[in-house]
Amino acid sequence: MRSVWWAVSGAIILVTLITWTGPTLISWWFTPPVDTLFNCKGPIEWSLRRFQWAQLAGLLLGSVLGLTASFAFKKSNRPSSAQ
Repeated sequence: MRSVWWAVSGAIILVTLITWTGPTLISWWFTPPVDTLFNCKGPIEWSLRRFQWAQLAGLLLGSVLGLTASFAFKKSNRPSSAQ
C-alpha cells in the first residue's frame, strides 16, 4: 500500500510541475503545423492536444519515479537482521 502512495505522490508532483510549466514549454519547443492567418482555432486545439499528452507523460513518469523511490526507501529502512 505504501508503494501506491509513493506512485500517487510522484504522479501528482510531476503533473503539477508540467501543468505549471507546460504552456511555456509548448510555446518555446513547438511550432504549430497549421497556418495562423486569422483563425486561431487550429493552433489552439493542436497546442492543447500536445499539452494533454505532456500531462499524461508526466503522470506516468511521476508514477514510475514514485514507485522507484518507494522501493529505494523501503530497502534502506529495513532493520538489519545480522546479530
